[in-house]
Amino acid sequence: MANDVLDPIKELDQLRWNSWHAREDAKAKGDDDSVAKLTQLLVEIHDVREDAVFEILGGIAAKLDDFTNRLAKIVARVKSWPFGVGGDDEPHEKQFFDISLPPNDFEDQGPDAPSVEPANPPVDKVPTVAKAWAEAYQNLWDTMDVRDSFKSLALAIAKKIVNGQAKYAAAVQGTKVPWWFIGVVHSMECGLKFSTHLHNGDPLTARTVNYPPNRPAVINGLPIDWVYSAKDAIDYEKLKLVTDWSLSSVLYHWHRYNGINNEYKKRQIPTPYLWSGSQHYVKGKYTSDHYFDPNAVSKQVGAAIILWALIEINAVSLVETQASTVKKKTAEPVQSPIGNPAAAAQHVASLAIDLSGDAFKHLAEELDYPGEIAAGSKNKTAVKRIQEWLNLQGYTTSIDSDFGASTTKQLSRFATAYGREGIEGLNEEIWALLTSPLRKALAPIPATPSLEAAVVNVAKQHITQMPTEVGGNNCGPWVRAYMRGKEGADWKWCGGFVSFMIEQAIRDLGVDIAFKRQVGVDELVADAKKAGRFIRDNEVSTPLLRQSKLGPGYLFVVRETATNWTHVGIVSSVMSQTFDTLEGNTGGDGGTDGANAREGNRSYPDRDFIRLL
Repeated sequence: MANDVLDPIKELDQLRWNSWHAREDAKAKGDDDSVAKLTQLLVEIHDVREDAVFEILGGIAAKLDDFTNRLAKIVARVKSWPFGVGGDDEPHEKQFFDISLPPNDFEDQGPDAPSVEPANPPVDKVPTVAKAWAEAYQNLWDTMDVRDSFKSLALAIAKKIVNGQAKYAAAVQGTKVPWWFIGVVHSMECGLKFSTHLHNGDPLTARTVNYPPNRPAVINGLPIDWVYSAKDAIDYEKLKLVTDWSLSSVLYHWHRYNGINNEYKKRQIPTPYLWSGSQHYVKGKYTSDHYFDPNAVSKQVGAAIILWALIEINAVSLVETQASTVKKKTAEPVQSPIGNPAAAAQHVASLAIDLSGDAFKHLAEELDYPGEIAAGSKNKTAVKRIQEWLNLQGYTTSIDSDFGASTTKQLSRFATAYGREGIEGLNEEIWALLTSPLRKALAPIPATPSLEAAVVNVAKQHITQMPTEVGGNNCGPWVRAYMRGKEGADWKWCGGFVSFMIEQAIRDLGVDIAFKRQVGVDELVADAKKAGRFIRDNEVSTPLLRQSKLGPGYLFVVRETATNWTHVGIVSSVMSQTFDTLEGNTGGDGGTDGANAREGNRSYPDRDFIRLL
């Protein structure tokens, strides 16, 4: 008899514990309705437990089943609550699906067309956007205004999609599906959480439960790998079969991910799955699978608005292409979103680099994609650059302009390390990854209050990427960057480094400051003396004078004789006996004509200084 009483009490205690935690989750998410329901459930569990303690067992088993079912429903609702739990989580709503849609829902012919007759389409049938839907999407896109209240959130989502590019690229490898398309689906279905299935946002701790259920069909242990599950979702949604990735087709494939011939179409509501966050969508949404509330308002950022944000941050470009479904002779141009290969570096700031000024034009030769390069290529300049970057990235191979077996192997290893399996030649993403340190160094810096502060920040940004000579003394892409394409033993680059830092700072500040580029240290000194910007070491002979006359962003020059200076760098901080530096063409011993750009520290004797202004 004791166990007959104690077992239900233990179950009630566990239910009470689970209900209390569920209520805390609901409180954290601001879900007041669920808080009220869980509070009531806790009261009822308490009352039944009190009865059980007095061995009044009539109906307790039925009560336990009722409590368990009610708790499960409320917990599911809490998990799908749209406002997240704060912190880094973006607001996200569960994307409910009308499970009554027929398997050929994707064959719907347009916003005003009758419902499709339910049928089981052929397995290999490619979902293709109907003309009427394509026209509707294009019109909605052309007239779309993003609401101000959604812009910052959409941009934040777009940046997070870029930060997850490696996962998306791995999921679509071997298909024509764009990585950014999957990134947007990941936002819509999962709130950008890599712990959930791309199919519908269910946790990866098991196969999917909600529609579509029991995916992936085959698993290799738990939790399920996100890329493995995402590949299954891509397969399930027939995206691997798609070759048309024009704008209207992209919007269509997002649309069908959530269903087409549903209440949104029936009520002539532009689906919030695409248009929430724009003036096209006002209200009406599914609040659970198969239940539509005409007065509920989606707070999710729609897929079209996320695409707008990806275009805003230069992760995607909207270009004119020819429709793939008609002959080129008669093809009308269509708009197509094209991903920026530089997004492979997962570094938003480097997606838009201004190389228009005289100081930067030569860098196009270093960064522009040279085309598909593989074993046996005759493009010796491109092969040399690939070999240089492989060495800089830690994949040592000869720099001989010959794309042989060693270069092939090391490029394949580099690609594999970045999640690109089975690649033996160069493609745009691999090139972007190889050159990403230089791209990141050239990215615009945030606004600063002064030119000196900007110079320090730019130099630190470059040094973080570890500029290093490769292929010989004073050689390699970093040297060519600072020396406007020049390299070789005679091209000491400390002056080119500091001049470039100043030029990039001027570019990023958007100011017009007269600065004469000099790569010779003696010439920098001569210009400074002429302009009254030169500070001799005897002018800063005491700690007080140093603090009053020097500052971060000034240049220091190493004096060898009274009329000869051999090295230059940037002062990053001033102390009583020493100063910290940011300098190029130096080494670990703090000498000159070294192989690196790096941070250092120097003492004051035989050091003179130059103000920038």
